Amino acid sequence: MMKTAYMWLPVFAIVILICSFFEKLRFVLYPTVVAATYTLIINQLKKKSIQVCFENDEIELNGIRIPISDIEEYYISLPLNELLMLRLKTKCKSEAVFLEKESKEAIEIFFSNVNIKSKKNGYDTYLKYSHLILPFAGLIICAVVYKLYNYIFYAVN
Repeated sequence: MMKTAYMWLPVFAIVILICSFFEKLRFVLYPTVVAATYTLIINQLKKKSIQVCFENDEIELNGIRIPISDIEEYYISLPLNELLMLRLKTKCKSEAVFLEKESKEAIEIFFSNVNIKSKKNGYDTYLKYSHLILPFAGLIICAVVYKLYNYIFYAVN
């Protein structure tokens, strides 16, 4: 989902450039475009939330069964106020999924019962704040495009 959002950055820059031509309204249009983009990202993340089921010897994440013996570590974070992010590191790969916030206690109790420890690594910080990178990149693009607009408008005219 974030890859798709980053591919839309050039279109986002063009929209910001167009907003720059509305001299009186540009400072209203910039936050509006960034807020609309942020809202779109949050709604897409909400659609990506899945159900998790715990059994004695495995976890089922949206139809995918992961044996408890394959799980090496996990980490839970709250990147949004509505969703919870669970990162599982197995012997084969690491996977991050979004869950409902109410399932946090059940996940922690389950993993403590099967003696799997929570471990945070540097990538978890990126996963926690990755949904905020695009709006802030948009604000930076707003500033760059505004400077470009000023240069074009005042240097050329």
